[in-house]
Amino acid sequence: MTGQRIKPAAEGSMLDRQLARIAGLGAFVFESVEEVRRRQADLLARLESNAWFLRLHAKLQRCTPERCGGNRCVEVCAFADWQRRLHLIPAAYRLIDKADGPAYEVRVVRGIWARPIEELREVSITAAKQLNRRTLDSLYIPSLVAVGTFKVSLGSRHLEPHWVCEIHQIVAGAKREELEDAFTRTWGKEKYDSVVRVKKIKDVGRALNDVFKADLHGWQHPEYPDGAPAQPTKGHREEFYRWLFSLSLGE
Repeated sequence: MTGQRIKPAAEGSMLDRQLARIAGLGAFVFESVEEVRRRQADLLARLESNAWFLRLHAKLQRCTPERCGGNRCVEVCAFADWQRRLHLIPAAYRLIDKADGPAYEVRVVRGIWARPIEELREVSITAAKQLNRRTLDSLYIPSLVAVGTFKVSLGSRHLEPHWVCEIHQIVAGAKREELEDAFTRTWGKEKYDSVVRVKKIKDVGRALNDVFKADLHGWQHPEYPDGAPAQPTKGHREEFYRWLFSLSLGE
């Protein structure tokens, strides 16, 4: 991910203070304003031909890093996502920092969550969240802390085109073996592979930045990363933006 190192600011706008807090949380580069503008411009270009989107087009054009162009934010807006991460990362950092024991990055991909291209809107975030909650609850650890997101990526170029869906989270308060066993015990035979990867975190700030990133990219296996992952086309990005537009903010 490209970007610019954010330098702490002693004073200034609320945005300056948020960026300064992010800068102090680890050795990672937070997404620059220029990158967010490019992402916003891309989604506007991809959705300009959709009649149902026209009512929001002008509002999203007015969005800036510090101001919403409409009466309320929408999930598809790149600036809304960027602002949310500015608030979420410091809050989640404090939560993880206070938890007992080591923190682990947990990535869970289920084959039954995958969807063919043009059927992304059929994915069930609710089902994935319910499975994740049931699995963590089965550990019976009241002090356990977990923060994360539901993510969609373009499947491997070695397989038929499809959407890979996963839970990407940080969990503190449980042992690695407990997490691996809990998330793999209910697997069945599925069309696409299911994957669970649990890795101890060295830099919580960097890990949280990775967890909360929501841009579209080609999926890579966490244990066997592909040097040339699938590259989303304009059509893939349009479907991805249409799916985000269908979600409620924060869903």
